[in-house]
Amino acid sequence: MEIKIFKLIAIILGATGFWKLIEILLQYGMQKRLKNAEIRNLNIQANSLVVENYKLWSENMEKRLKQLESKNALMNKTITKQRDRITELEKYVDQLEAEIQSYKKEKNDER
Repeated sequence: MEIKIFKLIAIILGATGFWKLIEILLQYGMQKRLKNAEIRNLNIQANSLVVENYKLWSENMEKRLKQLESKNALMNKTITKQRDRITELEKYVDQLEAEIQSYKKEKNDER
């Protein structure tokens, strides 16, 4: 009878231990899946932030580019006006030089 009780206790403890082992393995698998899901979620969030930051950066660069283009157009207009003014002044200088030459020639003729 004693041996049967020991066998029965051994069987009960063995079965309990077996189910406990299965439970531990299932929990380990679930924890591993949960951890992998959290990692995937964090990666997705990080990628989303990267995309959002790139989007904001590109929008800011686009605005800056438009500002620079408008500044460039304004500078080109200013440069064109300055060139026109320089051309006018060069013509005026040529005219004055011609008048000076004419004046010098008249002075030399009077002597």
